[in-house]
Amino acid sequence: MSEPKQAPLNTLVGMDSSPPARNALEALALSRVSKACEVSLATVLPEPSLYQVDEADLSWIPQEVIDSQIKAEQAHLNKLIQEFGSHFASCQSLVTQGNAGRGLLELAEQISADWIVLGSVGHSAIARIMLGSTSDYVANRAPCTCLIHRPVDPPLDTTEGMFSRVVVAISNAAPDSSLPGWIESLQLQPGCEVHLLHVMETHPEYELHLLKKVSAYMEEVRSAAWKLMESTRPHLESLGMKVQPMLVESAHVGQTIVDYADSHQCDLIIVGDQDESLIERVMLGSVSRFVLRHASQSVLVAR
Repeated sequence: MSEPKQAPLNTLVGMDSSPPARNALEALALSRVSKACEVSLATVLPEPSLYQVDEADLSWIPQEVIDSQIKAEQAHLNKLIQEFGSHFASCQSLVTQGNAGRGLLELAEQISADWIVLGSVGHSAIARIMLGSTSDYVANRAPCTCLIHRPVDPPLDTTEGMFSRVVVAISNAAPDSSLPGWIESLQLQPGCEVHLLHVMETHPEYELHLLKKVSAYMEEVRSAAWKLMESTRPHLESLGMKVQPMLVESAHVGQTIVDYADSHQCDLIIVGDQDESLIERVMLGSVSRFVLRHASQSVLVAR
């Protein structure tokens, strides 16, 4: 039976000289979804600092050196295109200067990217929280879906799909509507385990009389979550996936998602971005941001 035709995915892949960036590109290139990807390999070189001479701002690095850096980076991307480009529907390179995170977002907007794929540098959760990262910056500010790729040990056979065991965080929010589409777009390997997880947030700090008042509401939420998971299940099973719905209660939604993924040895967490605005994502934080910073697995933030 022939595989269903995959809609094109306009894909921006952030590249630098680090192994995680190459790992993310290689995993994408060798996966089943690669032929649907129209890929732009993007590198953002840092702009040199300026100093002022006679009221003029001058770079401390001569322009010919900057031009040489751009040329060298373009040559590096061309080698990657020669190595991996045939795996994709198309492949081009983009080189610009500026802040890495802002530059990638600008390029994603220019090419109307469907998603952005980045390799994570693999810092510990503490380092990611304290230092931040380009992947964290982009994933929290991008208007499109983002995949932060983290390799697993031992490596997967990506010819059968980028991921073999996935947890999908169901929130009952509007962004959940995009989750089934992205699960299908990833062309997960046959027999892939898909855990549909809904975490009901509990409030142990509430007094008893308040808990009684919200109990009816919580029951409605529980029922709606089950209905959503069960309605999603048949389509995923028709694609050859092993689907397991799960509903748990916890006072900390993000931590529970991460712990569940660890305990079930998942290699990908899919979350919908529940925050409506950039201000909410950056200033207030979110479940998706917590998962991005604390998970050891790859994370896809669907928008």
